[in-house]
Order: sequence, then structure tokens, then C-alpha cells
Amino acid sequence: MDNRAENKHINSNLMSRLFAVMLLFAATCGLQAQDEEAVAVAAIGLTTRQVFRGVEQAGAGGQGTFQIARNGWRFGGELSQPFDRDETGAATLHAAYGWKATDQLKLEAIITQHWYSEVAPGTTKRSFEVGLTAGWDLPNGFAVELAGFNDVRLKASTLQATVNYSMPLKALGAYLEWSASIGSSSARNLLPDAGGSPVRDNYTYFLASVRLPYRVGPHTTVTAGLHCSESDGQSRFWSPSLARGGARAWVDLGLSYDF
Repeated sequence: MDNRAENKHINSNLMSRLFAVMLLFAATCGLQAQDEEAVAVAAIGLTTRQVFRGVEQAGAGGQGTFQIARNGWRFGGELSQPFDRDETGAATLHAAYGWKATDQLKLEAIITQHWYSEVAPGTTKRSFEVGLTAGWDLPNGFAVELAGFNDVRLKASTLQATVNYSMPLKALGAYLEWSASIGSSSARNLLPDAGGSPVRDNYTYFLASVRLPYRVGPHTTVTAGLHCSESDGQSRFWSPSLARGGARAWVDLGLSYDF
């Protein structure tokens, strides 16, 4: 069995085991849980830049997302397409299960598959990641979140800490959502599709966002966001479009419908 076939076999086994573990955990945690009604949300939006963990993925473009949640489970996906068709497009699918350890502490396990199109020769076309997040609800609208992720294909580990704050805007009947994150990623094989010697790298990043979701109908919400990020001297191979590190700023506007 060659390396590619072996990696595919390992990834397949790992995905099967993760799904089995999550199903078992969900069944155990949900034995006494009240059956919840499913909630589905679909959204479309525009953004002036597409950034993931401080690394630019592509320039301005459109995005579409969907998510279904029920009884602690979340399933969803995202599709992004730059206006410049020569830039990198991306598609993502994820499955997650969350449960409350205490009244203030919530845990969530998540698996995510990424695909990239229009990438440079030899750069990564897909990756598969597992993660675990712990979130604490604090008084006065604050929340703290610690997350760890491991990308199976890139052999990359990421740790991220986030502080969230919801500021009530009584005049509008809405909340202004503030968020700030700091993280660090380290990889042992940034180019699994290229062959040859593994490319290693590590970097740190910072993210900050302010978002205003405003409900304009019983099921419809318009969200405007302002974001900035900075990454420190990472390899260009972290980006499917080979973008360099540095400071970034962008805005986005989205329309979502829940049903």
C-alpha cells in the first residue's frame, strides 16, 4: 500500500472511530435529556476578505452557510467563492456534539472536513480536523472559550483562547457582539499532497471582531461585521492561496433565515 492509500485508509478509520465515539457519548448524555425541536439556519453573505485563524484564504467574495441543530448535535457546512475566479474557493462540512458539564461550563467535540479549489500546484487541496472546545458563561455578558484542534493531514495542532462579550443595545433591541482571540498553530507537514520532505512551521495569530446581528423579521436576521487579524511570520503554505502573513482588516454583511 503506497503512502497516499495508507493515509486515506487511516483517515477513514479515524473518521469512523470519531463518529462512533460521538454517537456513544451522545446516547449516554442524552438518555435523560428532553427531546428538543430541530433548528435550521441558512445564510448568505458578502465579505471583503476571507481569513482563517489569521491566515488569508482569498480576497473579496460570497459565502453561503447552513446549520441544523438538535439535542446537542450540530451539522453544517460553508461554501465560499471569491469574485476573482482564479482565487481559491473553499467548502467545509462539520459535525459537532455539545453537552453541559455544569450550569456554566459547556463542552463540544467537533470534526471538520475542508476542501479547496484553484490551489497552486503541490499545495493542500483538503484537510481533516478534530477539535474540542470548552466554554464558560460569565456574569455581565462575558464568556471565555478554550479550544484545541488537530489536523490529521497537515499533522497540525492549534490552541486558541477567546473572550466574547455581548453588549446590550436597548434602543435597537439588539446586542453588539465583541470577540477577541489569540492562538498558536504548529504543523509537521504543510504539503501532504506534494510528496518529498515534510514542510514544518509554527506561528501565532490574533483576531478581533465586532458584529451586530439585527432581527428584521420573525425568522430573518441581518448581520454586519468588522474584523481584524494579525499573524506573525508564518509559512505561506498555511494559505491555500499562498498569501503572506501580516495584518488584515475586512468587513462582511450577511442575511440569515432560521426555520
